Amino acid sequence: MNQPLENRLRHIEERLNTVEQQQTEPIKVTIERRQTDTERTLDLHTEMLKELSTQSARHTQAFQKVMEPLNAHMGAISAVQADVISLKATQSDHGELLKEHSKHFDKLEKTQNEQGQKLDSIQKQLTQIVTLLQQKPS
Repeated sequence: MNQPLENRLRHIEERLNTVEQQQTEPIKVTIERRQTDTERTLDLHTEMLKELSTQSARHTQAFQKVMEPLNAHMGAISAVQADVISLKATQSDHGELLKEHSKHFDKLEKTQNEQGQKLDSIQKQLTQIVTLLQQKPS
């Protein structure tokens, strides 16, 4: 190599060694970070979610308190529904019976009217016979 280049390289090496041997004092750096709007919004939403979670837990407990007695009465409600269905069926059967009885009563009324007319006819005949018997000299 050529002499000026070698001298130059040596000089650079010496400087590098000198720099490596130097100690620097540590620098304390304090970084202040300002809260951005996004972070404030995130914090606000986090707080809102906590409140909603608390409310949801209270609502769930209240709903369970309401459901307990309701579930207890569901059996009784089902029994009442079954009774109502049974009563409707019985009522329907009775309605059919009443229709049949009504037809029978209509027939009986017709027969009674016919018998009444016959009795009226017989009574007229008996009245005529009694009148004839009373007219006959003895």
